[in-house]
Amino acid sequence: MAKTLPSFFQRFKTPALDKMIIEEEVRTANLSRATAITGLFVPVTIIIHLYFSYNTFGKQPHTLNPLDNFFALNSYLGLICLILFLSGLWLKRSSREHTLLISLFPHLVFLVFATAGALCSIYDQALDRTIIIFLLACLLNASTLLIRPLNLILYLTVVYLFFCYGVYLTQPDQQEVMLIAIDALCVIAVTYAIGRVFWNNNLTRLKQDRLIKSQKSILVHQYEKLSQSNVKLEKSNASKDQFFSILAHDLRGPLNSAIALTKFLEEGLFESDHEERQKMYNLLQNSLNNSSKLLENVLLWSTNQAGVLHFKPMRLNVYETVQSSIEILKIVAAQKNIEIINLVSKYLSISADMDMIHTVFRNLLSNAIKFTPNFGSVEIRSELVINEHNGRESVRISVVDYGVGMSSKTLNNLFRIEKKMIGLGTNNETGTGLGLVLCKDFIEKHEGSIIVESKENEGSKFIITLPART
Repeated sequence: MAKTLPSFFQRFKTPALDKMIIEEEVRTANLSRATAITGLFVPVTIIIHLYFSYNTFGKQPHTLNPLDNFFALNSYLGLICLILFLSGLWLKRSSREHTLLISLFPHLVFLVFATAGALCSIYDQALDRTIIIFLLACLLNASTLLIRPLNLILYLTVVYLFFCYGVYLTQPDQQEVMLIAIDALCVIAVTYAIGRVFWNNNLTRLKQDRLIKSQKSILVHQYEKLSQSNVKLEKSNASKDQFFSILAHDLRGPLNSAIALTKFLEEGLFESDHEERQKMYNLLQNSLNNSSKLLENVLLWSTNQAGVLHFKPMRLNVYETVQSSIEILKIVAAQKNIEIINLVSKYLSISADMDMIHTVFRNLLSNAIKFTPNFGSVEIRSELVINEHNGRESVRISVVDYGVGMSSKTLNNLFRIEKKMIGLGTNNETGTGLGLVLCKDFIEKHEGSIIVESKENEGSKFIITLPART
């Protein structure tokens, strides 16, 4: 908002905005006002026509007099007003197709009414030297229609010269011509002053209206963004609160178990039974390993969320990267007699951050081992795929196990941090599912994707797609 408003204020002071307002707001306002004026004068001319008809009904034809000229002028003016009124209505309905006609329409109405007022005052000179009708016509135009001051002075000058010439021809007393011309000049001056003030005031008001609309639009946009950010923040805070609640619960379990086991060992309850003592040591080791893994994932996740985790992509051989992760987990797999089979092509390369990708493979392999029964197997496969739309190459890596699988409910909430969807492993191994959340975040940092295919009691397949490095 701070950047948008100054740019609009700068635009507000430039002629470009004046031109836009004249082409849009002024043109629209003039069309409506010109249509309203012509529509208003249609019934007025009809009433005048009926008045003259009533007063001359039954009388014998007589010689032409100024009233007859006024009556004829009124009839023509009424017909012209009707035509202009209908034209204005038509232009309002087809405004997008006739922009030039819409721009010229108010100028035509201005000239028609100013000329008609001048003619009425010209014919009136045979009876009286007043120029009230000319005055009213000019003031009506100036206070209703928005005419640019330069055009206004041009139109008024033409009408004034026409009026003076007409008065010169119709005024019997030539000594009065000069006085009438001076009065008419005063009318023109007042009309121009009113028209100029009216133009400037309306242009300023239209600028302010546009500025207010722009500010309102910006405020509405900013409010929507703040509302969306607030919703996301509340959702994120709720998710994190729930996650840390789950984390605290899961961390408390292994630690309490480790404390209890160390007490048993300290008291020497299993000194005489080597097999039971070894079992206790294994339980203690598993408990501490689970706590260590959980804390490691929490540290990585929090570092990634804070934006502190640096992304350093480099060229990596997929086979070697997967194999190094397998070596780390060989001991864990051996405890359940699970075979990890690396079927990845030795010739595929990706551009990735080594630490992040190792974390991804370790978590996926660890989960696969956890949910695979003893004496089972886990496979890692790969293939090169080409995008049909842009022709880009990607490497698709699949971690496949033939274990317990997952339900549809578990699949739908698998990558949501606030949901604890990871249950016990085949040997009662525990976990929170935070590793999968990390996997998704890290894969998306590489502009890749991760999807899961799984059925209960049939196993799971985690499919990673990453941009290939040629």
